[in-house]
Amino acid sequence: MEIEQRFTLSTAPDAVWQAFQDVRLLVNCLPGASIPDDAAVEGNKVPLLFQVKLGPIAARFKGQGELEQDAAARSGAFSGSAVDGKTQSRVKGVARFALQPDGTGTEVVVAVDYTVTGALAQFSREGIVRALAEQLTREFAANLQAALPAETPMAAEVAARTASAEAALGAPTAVAAVAAPAPASASIDLWSVFKAWLRQWWRGRKNAA
Repeated sequence: MEIEQRFTLSTAPDAVWQAFQDVRLLVNCLPGASIPDDAAVEGNKVPLLFQVKLGPIAARFKGQGELEQDAAARSGAFSGSAVDGKTQSRVKGVARFALQPDGTGTEVVVAVDYTVTGALAQFSREGIVRALAEQLTREFAANLQAALPAETPMAAEVAARTASAEAALGAPTAVAAVAAPAPASASIDLWSVFKAWLRQWWRGRKNAA
């Protein structure tokens, strides 16, 4: 199943792309996701832990992802798989992303293609997952925006011109330091997402009657 999400940041594309080079920053911005304390990021390989809560059930998906990026196109993909030992559930997927100018800000387009097997597969129907994706996207965008440096239009223009000049000269462009946000929520409450989806589904049934 593939789901596409879009969100807009008020920061210029160059600064947003620099933030996308910091894997730990991106993971910290995603609710429920973390990099284990005893694990190290090596090259484009990223160890991951994703926690989901469903009522009394707490699933901990542990696995590894791989990040690929195309600087020229300001796009990339993150693929990976993870397993929860308690529920014997497995998730596998790829998230493709692209950054494009939107006025003085940046529009980020994310397309996720995934499969879920095991006990939690019953919650992977399109409506529920779409509601979860929308919630994750909202929170991720808010956390990322908060972590990005504030820019005035003049500063953004100067930064863009500097980056273009350095690229033309073949000089490496320095990656600006971005303040890492506080880690997002410890886990995703899938039960609240399911209840919200169920209410919306029931309202739709009543309106159609």
